[in-house]
Amino acid sequence: METYRGLVMAQEVDSNGHMNVQFYTTKYDMASGQFLAKLGIDYQEQKRRKLGFAYVEMTIRYMKEVMEDDPIHIETIVRGVSTKVVSIEHYMKHSSTGKLLSTALAKWVVFDQVERKAVVLEDEFRVQLEQMIQED
Repeated sequence: METYRGLVMAQEVDSNGHMNVQFYTTKYDMASGQFLAKLGIDYQEQKRRKLGFAYVEMTIRYMKEVMEDDPIHIETIVRGVSTKVVSIEHYMKHSSTGKLLSTALAKWVVFDQVERKAVVLEDEFRVQLEQMIQED
């Protein structure tokens, strides 16, 4: 599912003339937020339930340079789910050419914002994610 769409802004470009690594992470984080919102757990719902989502691992691959004003979008799929960990993969693509620019394989946990520790995924949420798993 598409989880992010935008342009690369001038302030996101570094001295090499391409998007700086920190903004890949930011855009992937925005995509994760949209992914969760599409599943019915947006940031307002997380606050209400005192839940948070935290990356515990992320591996980013860079295939092509991303330049200022490039139109980009991110598609997200579920790779795996356990009782506490969700594995997703983001695909950043050039919106005009469709070329794959970067990927991010991420693992995150749901945590209790009061206790500050990971919690077991609710059955309904886990099943919803399991139904979305895509394998190569």
